[in-house]
Amino acid sequence: MLLKVARFSSARDAVDFAREARAAGWRITLPDAAYPVTWASLRATLLGAVLGGILLGTVGGLGELGLIRLRGLEPLFAAPLLGVVFLLAVAGASLGGLIAALICLRPVPLLTPGQPYRVCIDGRGNNEAMANLARRYGGSLDGQGSLQTEAAPPPSAREMTLPRWLARGIAVVTAAVLLIATFYIWLVALFRGPNSNQETRIGYTLKNAQRIPAETPASVGRALSQMMGGPTLAVPEDPIAAAILAPVAASRNQTLVYGGAPASQEIEALAATALRALPDSRVLVVVPVEAPAYALPPAYAAAFFRAPVIPADSRGIPAPVRAALEGRRGLRIFLGGPDGLIPESVAAGLRRYGTVQRVASGDIYRHALLWARGRWDDFGWGINERFQRDGYPCFALANPETPDFAAAGLPLAYRGNNGPLLYTPRDRLDGLTEQYLWRLSPDYFVTPSEGPFINLRILGGPDAVSYSAQARADLASEVRAYRNQGAGMSGLALLGWAWFFIGLAGSIWALFAMPARLPETGFYPRLSWPLAILVLSPVGIIAFLLCYQGRPVSYDEGKPVYVRPLWARTLSATTMSLGAGLALMIAIFYLMQLNGLPLFTTFAGTRLFWLGSPLAAWMWALMVIPAFFLSTLLFTGPMMAEMAGTRYRGGVRLAAPVVALSLVTASLGMWTLVWYWMNFHPLLAEEDRWLWITPLWWGGTLGYLTALIPNYLMERAGWMGGGS
Repeated sequence: MLLKVARFSSARDAVDFAREARAAGWRITLPDAAYPVTWASLRATLLGAVLGGILLGTVGGLGELGLIRLRGLEPLFAAPLLGVVFLLAVAGASLGGLIAALICLRPVPLLTPGQPYRVCIDGRGNNEAMANLARRYGGSLDGQGSLQTEAAPPPSAREMTLPRWLARGIAVVTAAVLLIATFYIWLVALFRGPNSNQETRIGYTLKNAQRIPAETPASVGRALSQMMGGPTLAVPEDPIAAAILAPVAASRNQTLVYGGAPASQEIEALAATALRALPDSRVLVVVPVEAPAYALPPAYAAAFFRAPVIPADSRGIPAPVRAALEGRRGLRIFLGGPDGLIPESVAAGLRRYGTVQRVASGDIYRHALLWARGRWDDFGWGINERFQRDGYPCFALANPETPDFAAAGLPLAYRGNNGPLLYTPRDRLDGLTEQYLWRLSPDYFVTPSEGPFINLRILGGPDAVSYSAQARADLASEVRAYRNQGAGMSGLALLGWAWFFIGLAGSIWALFAMPARLPETGFYPRLSWPLAILVLSPVGIIAFLLCYQGRPVSYDEGKPVYVRPLWARTLSATTMSLGAGLALMIAIFYLMQLNGLPLFTTFAGTRLFWLGSPLAAWMWALMVIPAFFLSTLLFTGPMMAEMAGTRYRGGVRLAAPVVALSLVTASLGMWTLVWYWMNFHPLLAEEDRWLWITPLWWGGTLGYLTALIPNYLMERAGWMGGGS
């Protein structure tokens, strides 16, 4: 593209010329300005973000639909509906955008001191007017030329001094502490709980998940008959027989006693008898006789709704059952087994009696969930976690490998606190089942006594369902505060983590982009900006771009300075004085959690007792004071010494009041939010809670915005170096 090129000896003169030329309607570009983001890299970053967001968002959507298991991430499902999709989409967009931005990162040459500063003007302007305006600002118009610059390798690393080594070391340690502390909860979720040592457990009962105290299916049947009381119906120790007779027992208000009677009839005759005992039902449930584990989830629903259950196999419906069905029409027939157990040919033969619908999955755990969620007009539990408001659902939990225990628990489908059957393997709560329970877990706003509550009855001994699986089910179904789900992800925590993922990607990008795209930046800004973006997240990224994007570089006594308006210099100076300080304050807070805060009794029993050991005051002091010394001595002090051309001690003297005022002001904004949450909402949770990150990260951002006020005044007075 042919351009007219004006050259100036000063970047400030070039900026003033460009501002007036743009006001006159000319198209102006500044080729020697800083451009950490180009149009090409922006397009690639957006494309990577969209692809990454779609990819991981789809994974989250499949998890929300119960189609895949997100191993170790089940607590995320305590968040509001579509929360998992949102969080994973943001994480994917952050990762995809970061990868694309790093791939497209191209280094630019270092601007040589004394080199004329160029301003390129669209060739359609008036040459004489352009030349006169350029001369007014001490420049000259070269005529026409083409803008071509060749990328040069970034400059070699600058000399490392002891303060720089110390600053780099502290920056690395601070970032490591922040990342370890924040990702601790993810490690807890991924690796803690399953397969843990349960040998010291001596009881069967947990708060939400109570195990029926019996070691055999027959003893479970007897225990339930004692618990439920009333008349009983003894059935053979056969899961299919129990499934067939459970609706009959429910219709007679009897408690089914598993294993309480010998097998006196064939299954076919038993089913025909049960059909005749329930003549008014318009629902018919067909279960696979060859797979009792598949038969029992539909049998639980049939028992509650008093719908007859009939057996089927690959050959079809037994003759006695077909005879009992004669004369019945307009039935709603549900097939409780996949095509491999109840073939389509069986379904075709049943359509003469009414409509046929298959409710089944090849995955046995998803199969049970289909029956727990399903509602078809006036039949089915309908406990759908995607639409269910808080209620009092109850469940039976059993191992599909031991269907006799599930069959013995059939009274739990229609007596007492009744509900559907869920499945889990022995050692670890199934992922789909756990995701279902987390999403279904109830919330409260003021006190847990508000309820509602979820209850699970564990069927079988530890050899069938381990204590670990029971404990995990108890944890997933616990009632929790709406704003702080504790061990689960709340909506507020979800927003905090989305905020963090954006900042983490931006911090890594800035770490590589500054040496490549901003070669004139100094050593200390390259440390402070990544730390600041890590804490400030999108606010930090926006501040970074406002400070550097399109900013010309000028040399002042041989030192590069970015030409910025006052407000942008304030953003840069605030980041230089607070970038490391905010990160240090949060890192120190994390480290203090290892042993707790110190407790002093110095003023006890004196007139100064009111000083006591106030939590908020000690937290403030123990975070701000160390952060002040480290930031002043290792970051801002050496940086201001280099900028002013003074010795280290002189830079520290210049930096101390600036850092002190910035940190104190920032801490006021930060601790206002933290104090409010600590005192009026119990939201400052422990590090093994998902909400751990949100108050501090948002508090840090509020502190940064608060510090802009005094920093603006200090920058205008010339106390701070906002051109770094």
